[in-house]
Amino acid sequence: METQVIGKGDDAGADDVGNIGRVAFGFTPDTWGTDAYTINAATLQDDTLTLNVSYSGGCETHAFTLVAEQRFLESLPVQLRVSLAHNANGDTCEARITEDLHFDLTPIKEAYQKGYQTDAGAIVLYLKDAPPSDLFYDF
Repeated sequence: METQVIGKGDDAGADDVGNIGRVAFGFTPDTWGTDAYTINAATLQDDTLTLNVSYSGGCETHAFTLVAEQRFLESLPVQLRVSLAHNANGDTCEARITEDLHFDLTPIKEAYQKGYQTDAGAIVLYLKDAPPSDLFYDF
């Protein structure tokens, strides 16, 4: 599958996967955190979604969760709304941090495969607050 990049930035196509973040279904993003961030770029390759994000902090560990809606939107291909939740853990420091976050989309693929009884598929991911464009997840 071809690498897809949304937005701009030198780090948007980085090959280093690093830590894999959590993917949650059926929750509101507020469940996992409501702290501010900016999505600079989004890259989708194979089963990994990489988000280049910026936020304020530097004194505490920040947690990011990719939150997927409970249901797929019926179309060809199907669509899924996803958003990023950020919990800064009360960090009041003001350093501007930019980093790549990596999310294993396998749980989304498995939900699709179970719901549609097929191994192969395609999903358009609509990522809230990302630079405008679609992410096509083919498997």
